[in-house]
Amino acid sequence: MRMKKRFFVGVLILSILAGGIIFIFQRPIQITQTTQTLEPRFYPETGHSVSGEFLKKYLQVEQPELIYGFPVTEPFYSDEAQRIVQYFENTRFELYPENPPELRVRVTPLGQMLFYQQQAVELKIPYPLGRCRYFPETGMSVCYEFLDFFEKHGGVRIFGYPISDVVIQDGFIGQSFQLLRVEWIGQNSITSPVRVSPLGKRYFSLVKEDQRLLAAALINSNAPQLVQALRLRAFPQNAIVSAEGMQSVFVLAQDQSDRPVANAQLSIHIFLPDGVEPYPPAPKLSDANGIARFDFSYQSAQLGLAVIQIQGQYGDLQAASETSFRIWK
Repeated sequence: MRMKKRFFVGVLILSILAGGIIFIFQRPIQITQTTQTLEPRFYPETGHSVSGEFLKKYLQVEQPELIYGFPVTEPFYSDEAQRIVQYFENTRFELYPENPPELRVRVTPLGQMLFYQQQAVELKIPYPLGRCRYFPETGMSVCYEFLDFFEKHGGVRIFGYPISDVVIQDGFIGQSFQLLRVEWIGQNSITSPVRVSPLGKRYFSLVKEDQRLLAAALINSNAPQLVQALRLRAFPQNAIVSAEGMQSVFVLAQDQSDRPVANAQLSIHIFLPDGVEPYPPAPKLSDANGIARFDFSYQSAQLGLAVIQIQGQYGDLQAASETSFRIWK
């Protein structure tokens, strides 16, 4: 009887081990199949795609567009990071191919890196026990709507630990975490009074990455352009001119990812130093490169700065800008 019992136990253990061995050998196959079926995702909002290891990391949150923002570059080798990275509106991903699969992509800790770059003014806010969560790891608390947003969207796993109190920084009321920063945009917001700060593009400029990387990827050049914001830039042909003559002003219309916007309706108004407002040239549409040129004559009785105000419209979107030139001898 004892021999039978030992035999039964031995068979049971072998069965469990065999099942575990089968599981170990089958699991990588399932991961490989999942990776192969995870096709790149193109985002017309910025003209860039997310794919491969970066896409796997991107999709680890339920609303990656809300938390990480849209991609603003393709993956590229960054001299600053000394590895392949991809920038998003709110963050940056770094690739570590030498690491195990679950650790191959790291979120750059921009919340911590940028918190000390600019002056912050601490807000003295009373913290009631029922609306706060204290983190002994950093000695900071997260409260009110910031706490609601933090816990709803992944908590420490996504944001890291809080590293600051609520402060005013960059003109916003916000709080920095190790990886990201959140800021208050008000109760009038349609989705949430809190959003993730756009630190990705800010850091991109801070470390002087190549601005051409922000342009829409050439492989997606046939994809429809989704214009969500209109931005105008303008400059005069001559920065300094005489008291009368001809002048030209070039206006550039771009979208949220700095791509040219064609067929934006543009107009200008000229204000001379003596208060005279010359009759403005007729409105124009931007060309395929997003550019419109305005030529006009002027005559000023006074020397000084002439100001040009620019207005633009594309569908329901409107924008304004300003440039100037100096009237000299």
